[in-house]
Amino acid sequence: MVDGRYQLEDARGSGSGGVVWTAFDRKLKRLVALKRPHAIASQGDRLRFRREAETAAQVHHPNAISIFDTVDGDECWLVMEYSPAQSLDKVLAAGGPMAPERVARIGMQVAAALTAVHARGIVHRDVKPGNILVDDDDFAKLTDFGISIWRAVTQTDIGTISGTPAYAAPEVAEGRPASEASDVFSLGATLFAAVEGSPPFGTGEPDEVLERVRRGDILPVTKAGPLAPLLSEMLAPRPGQRPTADEVRLRLKELVGDWEAPLPAVHAVPARTPFWRRPLYLAAAATVLVGAAAVFALVDSQPEPNRVAASNPSLIGDERTANPCALLDRKELAQFGPAELHTAYGNFNRCDVLVNVGGRETVDVEVQLVTRKSHPVRGEPFEIVEVPSDSSECDRTIPVDDKYSVRVTAKVPDPPTNLCAIADVAAKTAESTLRQGPLPRRATPFPAESLANVDACQLLDDAALATLPGMDRSSAVPGFGSWACKWYSLVSRTEVSLRYDQHAAQEPINGEPARLGDHDAFVKLDTDSSTSCTISVPHQPANRPQRTTVDVLVLTVKGPQAGAEYCASAKTLTTSAASKLPR
Repeated sequence: MVDGRYQLEDARGSGSGGVVWTAFDRKLKRLVALKRPHAIASQGDRLRFRREAETAAQVHHPNAISIFDTVDGDECWLVMEYSPAQSLDKVLAAGGPMAPERVARIGMQVAAALTAVHARGIVHRDVKPGNILVDDDDFAKLTDFGISIWRAVTQTDIGTISGTPAYAAPEVAEGRPASEASDVFSLGATLFAAVEGSPPFGTGEPDEVLERVRRGDILPVTKAGPLAPLLSEMLAPRPGQRPTADEVRLRLKELVGDWEAPLPAVHAVPARTPFWRRPLYLAAAATVLVGAAAVFALVDSQPEPNRVAASNPSLIGDERTANPCALLDRKELAQFGPAELHTAYGNFNRCDVLVNVGGRETVDVEVQLVTRKSHPVRGEPFEIVEVPSDSSECDRTIPVDDKYSVRVTAKVPDPPTNLCAIADVAAKTAESTLRQGPLPRRATPFPAESLANVDACQLLDDAALATLPGMDRSSAVPGFGSWACKWYSLVSRTEVSLRYDQHAAQEPINGEPARLGDHDAFVKLDTDSSTSCTISVPHQPANRPQRTTVDVLVLTVKGPQAGAEYCASAKTLTTSAASKLPR
């Protein structure tokens, strides 16, 4: 029994990193996988273990093994989703090289998982056949997210590397840190091995393999067929020459066509003997967990663009000149009541039409240009996707291509019965405009002193972010136009978001007044979830003409604790960010 909860069942396998067991979780009544390293962990190892396990637990994707829990008492254990599938290296050992079409199917799913991983600012570090699970229907899952005490480390004459030598990228072989591009290289090396029967740099002693990696001595491609051009790009010696994980997914999707990996069927459990001991239950439990991972995916792969979107790579164009107001038609919305267009509500990526639907009821119809990395959504380009929302809102999202979406929201505190009808009209107008070609540009550029000219992600550096544990610039996820940015902690569920708002100059800003450095500020606690603290700083450069609106820097720190506990950190971060604003 581990941690008084996990009953060990069978040792599933042992490798260079550690031993994996199946176990029964007696609290949640489910089958899980437990992994323990061979070596005894030092205190430093334990700290890295906890930090990196929490990082890995951020990944929720149908093609990635989920991390459920950690046990780091006398022994370090990682509690993971259980899958009965075989690792790809064992599949290859038993059946030999695979057909290019099958390799493309597996690679497409792993690339989708990496897309989700990279969207969270996480680098896997050790993509290889042994870390990819494949079932009989070619459903694939990526596992082993580089936890330090299991990471295969090879000592070389120039230092240590993370990952497995035969699948390491050249920059990693030279001792540089692994990156998203390194993961793409390792996936390319894995697909090369699957289709050719050997890793691209051959086999042998680690030092010999690493030397071939550094020299770029790749074996000739003889069996890859239609995969060959993509493999060549993924195995490019320079990181900047390689495609992204999502670009790999899209390219492989073109090769596999309409094929989709089916989820395994759930088998009935016969009523005899303790149910967690029955073989059929073990398979059924794994299947349910796979299905649950798909249902509750928080970060998903990006859908592929259709031919229309692919033929319009510049549909959005320059983010800072694209005009979101071109996606709204005030006259169309006037059928629901008097309508007014407002070009300066909220962030610069947004435009609004206020519709008076009777009496004091005014519906705010808001359209936003967003990136799919910051607002993941399923759907084909130009498809109007219904997004779940609360009773005071009706949301629609329109994927534009593999990078952008348009978000349409109709909202009002006490909504009329036709709120979604209003949203649907606005969404249809936006969809029709997108189909006509590139989005029109803004009529006038932003004023020189506007925050629209400032990259939000550049306002917080590592020194400032260090006020929160486990947070640095590498976790930054920029929003559309770089007018917003989010950072995520590697050791907790804390996040920082910074965005720009446009606010009517004559209207007061909500919050308790405060003075942060040379700036006036307003501090506000979230009254709904009570787990965040938000600080607003109006940007009013000296000796500039008065405008009807004022730009506002808005910074929020959010986490699992009471919001008041984050206000000190929020003030420190806001002070640092505001000090970098143009004067």
